Amino acid sequence: MANPLKAGRIDDFAFSLAAYIDQAMYNEWQAVKGESLPDSDQGAQDRRILFAAIAQGVLKFLADHGNDLITSEESGDGGLTQHRHRMAFTVDTFRTPLP
Repeated sequence: MANPLKAGRIDDFAFSLAAYIDQAMYNEWQAVKGESLPDSDQGAQDRRILFAAIAQGVLKFLADHGNDLITSEESGDGGLTQHRHRMAFTVDTFRTPLP
């Protein structure tokens, strides 16, 4: 199996979903506002806390509900049967407690 998906924490942010979200926010801010996203104030830390929490919740939810996700439905027989693929991944770096 592949490496676990890394949600991210403030103390372990690099190469995580939270870091990707932070980079996307920076890119969008730059594109819309035409200026760099502030990165050296309390707001920057608060933003990273928010993105880490979102990433942790999303990946934990997906891990807990993997059986509910249909990734494809291609039976080739006109819909008489279903062909299902199950998502398989593990998650680390989420803050507990999460459900």
